Amino acid sequence: FFFFLLFLFFFFFFPLFFFSLFLLFFFFFSFFFFFFFLFFLFFFFFFFSSFLFFFFLFFFFSFFSFFFFFFFFFFFFLFFFFFFFSFFFFFFFFFFPFFFFFFPLFFSFLFFFLFFFFFFFFFLFFFSFFFSFFFSFFFFFF
Repeated sequence: FFFFLLFLFFFFFFPLFFFSLFLLFFFFFSFFFFFFFLFFLFFFFFFFSSFLFFFFLFFFFSFFSFFFFFFFFFFFFLFFFFFFFSFFFFFFFFFFPFFFFFFPLFFSFLFFFLFFFFFFFFFLFFFSFFFSFFFSFFFFFF
């Protein structure tokens, strides 16, 4: 019973902690970007003709988009990773006679999901850089 509670803690309540952490980072960064958007508006109206505005815009879009995508997808991946392993141990404990049936099914689905997720993750990770530089140069030449 103790090991069962231990597995419940690590594979059911621990993902909730990571999901709350993910939500915290998501709302923190959205709050953060909202105030930087207001700061951009202030810059836009008062320092439109200055080179400093475009210089700051270039470094903001290149630097902070990288960290925003990194934190967003990192905690998103952690939540789903622990969620699927909790799903696996749920079947292991409560449906033990069907364990050998669900075992290859689960791992084939898990490997497919991890491959798709890492592909999607690095795709957006790369294009966050690409679009950040694109928009920064666009604003620079505009």
